[in-house]
Amino acid sequence: MNWNELYSLGSKKIDTEHKMLFKIAAEAFSVVSPDKKLLKIKTVLKKLIEYTKIHFNDEEQYMQSIGYPELNTQKDHHKKIIISMNNFTKQLSKKSLYDVEKELARLIEIWFIHHIVYEDKKISQWLLTHDIPEYTFSWKNSYSIKNTTIDAEHQELFKIASEAFKNVPENERINKIKNTLNKLSDYFYKHFKDEEEYMKSIKYDKLDSHKKIHQDIIKTLNNFLKRVPKMDIEDIEEELKNFIEKSLVSHILEEDKKITLWVKYLEDLKEAKELREM
Repeated sequence: MNWNELYSLGSKKIDTEHKMLFKIAAEAFSVVSPDKKLLKIKTVLKKLIEYTKIHFNDEEQYMQSIGYPELNTQKDHHKKIIISMNNFTKQLSKKSLYDVEKELARLIEIWFIHHIVYEDKKISQWLLTHDIPEYTFSWKNSYSIKNTTIDAEHQELFKIASEAFKNVPENERINKIKNTLNKLSDYFYKHFKDEEEYMKSIKYDKLDSHKKIHQDIIKTLNNFLKRVPKMDIEDIEEELKNFIEKSLVSHILEEDKKITLWVKYLEDLKEAKELREM
């Protein structure tokens, strides 16, 4: 159950998860007293199945992000492995301890080693001859809050964020990320200032709580910037994706959209007042 660098796909996240699968699986064969062996195997299998599901989900997201053409085939393999793991777990009480350990060793080789060598390695081989599509954050009309200035600034934030994931030579990736993060930080400051001025001008009733959310976003971004020098490039990219999803996309949909509702409320009040005067 030892990890071998031959199994590496070249993706830090996926390789780390593969190593963890090996580590968990090896626990099933650690030395314990005979009366505790079956319970230990059951416990390890439960842990292994839970982590395998997490890993397969992450691996499928990775394949989707690089445009891997055999994604659906891989999904089928993943489903069959999970079914096989569950079926083996159900049969434990019907087998002798010797048969359980023998069959588990054989199945682990099929579930992980064979799958990595014969299926997952195809991903790294495919990458050698294909360009990875650029990851982008796309503006959608549904994000609009019906204010030209604020909508334009939101679109600019999406554009800046997407620059971090443009394909460049490997030795330029880290500088590209750092430059994008600094650019993003500066523009967030400008945008939040403009947005708060707009909310103030319309006497937005949730201005104070909205400003607090802005402060939290800036604080999170600053902490992220401080940690960047000590982080691996893949971890930086992953955290940046999560930051943008939460601080831009989710923020627009969950908080900024409330401003639109407030404006509509003000328009309804004005219309009601005009009707009363008539």
